[in-house]
This record gives sequence, C-alpha cells and structure tokens, in this order.
Amino acid sequence: MSVQKIIRAAQAAPSIGPAHLIAGIFAAELQIPRADIDDNFFDLGGDSLTAETVVLAVQSRFGIKLQTSVLLAAPTPREFGSLVASLNQVHPALQLIVRVSGSAGHEPIAMIHGISGSALFANRFGRRLKEKYAVMAVRGMGLEPGETPYSSVAEISANYFDGLTSATGRHPHVVGGICFGGLLAIEVGRLTYDATGERPALLLIDPPPLGSAWLKPMADNRMTAQRRRQITRKVVYWRTLRDGLKAVGMGQTWIGRHTRQKAFKSMLIHAAAGFSPSSYPCDILVLASSEWGAATVEQYKGWASEETRIKTVVLPGAHENFREANMEAIDHEIIAFLADRDVRHEPLPSGF
Repeated sequence: MSVQKIIRAAQAAPSIGPAHLIAGIFAAELQIPRADIDDNFFDLGGDSLTAETVVLAVQSRFGIKLQTSVLLAAPTPREFGSLVASLNQVHPALQLIVRVSGSAGHEPIAMIHGISGSALFANRFGRRLKEKYAVMAVRGMGLEPGETPYSSVAEISANYFDGLTSATGRHPHVVGGICFGGLLAIEVGRLTYDATGERPALLLIDPPPLGSAWLKPMADNRMTAQRRRQITRKVVYWRTLRDGLKAVGMGQTWIGRHTRQKAFKSMLIHAAAGFSPSSYPCDILVLASSEWGAATVEQYKGWASEETRIKTVVLPGAHENFREANMEAIDHEIIAFLADRDVRHEPLPSGF
C-alpha cells in the first residue's frame, strides 16, 4: 500500500492514536509552550528543517520509518497520530495494560504493580472509585512464559508510558503505584510532564523509601558494592534456575512458575536498588502504612520541590496487605485528592 493510501485510511479512522504524544513532539521541536492535536505544523511555524527533526523524533519514539514529506498529508498531530497508529498497531507493552472490571468512569487512572508484578491488587479498588474513574492496572513484563523482564527503571517506565498511551490515545495524567510501583509511577509521570508540560497526579500507595537498597526500610540502607553483588547474584541464580526448568519442560509446573516470579522480582530489585528519582512539577499523594510511614513520609516531603504539591497520609497497619486492610480509606483519600486537584486546576472565571 502506498503512503498516500495509508494516510487516507488513517484519516478515515476514528481513533486519534498517539496524537497527544506527537503534539508534545511538535511543541518540543518548534520550541513553543504547547501544541493541540488539531494544530497545523506549518501554521505553528514549521519549516523543512524542523519537519525533518519532527519526523526523526516520531521515528525514534515509535520505531517506524517515514518520509519527511509525510507532514504535507498529515500536518496535525491528530492526522499524524492516526497514521502512526495504522503503521504500528500494537505497542508490545499494550499487553501489560488491564482494564479493571466494573470501571465506569471516564478519566483513566493507571495503577502500576508492586514487587510481585501482579495486576490483581487493582481488584481491591472499590465501587466509588471505579464509578468516577476508569481504572487500569499495569502488570509486569516477564511473568508470562516467553517474556523477558525489563532491566532498568528507564526501560520499565518508558514501556509502561508507551503502553498506556497506546491503550488510551493520550498520555497518562493520573498515575499510581503500590509499593515498588510508586517509584515507577513517578517516572511515568515525568514522561508525561516532559511530553506535555502538564503536571501529572501521582498516587503512591505505601511506596518504598527513596534510595533503598532492598526497596524497604532497613538500618544503614546505603547502596554499597557488596550489596550490589548480593543483588546481582540473586538475579543470576533465579534466572539460571528459571531457564533450566524451562529447558527440561517444567516451565509451566508450580516450581517453574515460582522460579519465573522469583526471577522477575530479583530483576526488579536489581533495576531499582538505590534508585532515587529527581523531583519535577507534579501533584502527589503518598498513602503510607504506619509500619513504613515514619521512614518514608518525611523523605517524600523532602523530595518534593517548590513546584510540587504533596499530601501525605499515614494509615494504620503493616506494609503487607496494606491495600486490603485500608480499602475504603485509600479510595476516599484518592477521590478527595483528585477532586481537590481538579478545583485547583479550574480556570478562573472571566474578569479575574
């Protein structure tokens, strides 16, 4: 099929695909505050030089090949996004996004898995939250047969960002995570901020301490060369055992599934051990257990910059089963936090 036929078919499709992401690329390359999905590239000041940089950026982001002249036929992010979606139908990370049953709301909340990688924690969100928001759960890559876990925080967050963007047709603006997923939510939110300039809302459910070697509070929890070697040895051990069981046809047995999950968990710890993200403008809610709260709340308050609005709440209980033990309280705090955020972001009436 010719490029012109692909463009015409894409323009006829109802989906806008990754239009919001491409609008962010337009704004970045044209050095303007923002671009809307129906803004024409050339009306925004684009020329042959910036057209080339825009197309290169789109090619790099989506892994496709395009001619610079494509902007003549698809000059708006909406049209360009439909074209990209037609050429690259499914991002590999799209398989990690699970829509939670019973969700009837419109604005999506993306909730990222904990250290186990399972998306089943999202089943515990209550009816009130799911009536207001379309809850999506993100599971880990590497839990299913044949999958290879991602190896760094940057790789994990970039793939989750792209998967969520593919699933919804827009960048994730409300991102949450339970336990380890809180660190990933911060980084996925950063990608949204970088792409759009808009501050995301982050919902962190009992996140680990920043910079933790083992992703939990510990005495003298500094990352050292010895601890790095310990973590690496665990990765090698569980990965070797996983691959060995698969090779002898035991990958789908109980012990095979168990070692696959252990290999996944050890890789996550290796990827994030000692990780402490830098701050950026966002609205953040930290819901901490009383077991971890004292070790984490003050850290996250210190992490927040002057441009970051942060609310912290400590709820009773241990980290284990924290979500299940505080279902109604967590839902209430999330709904109240997002409602307050919506009020703060409402434009002032004319005359103010």
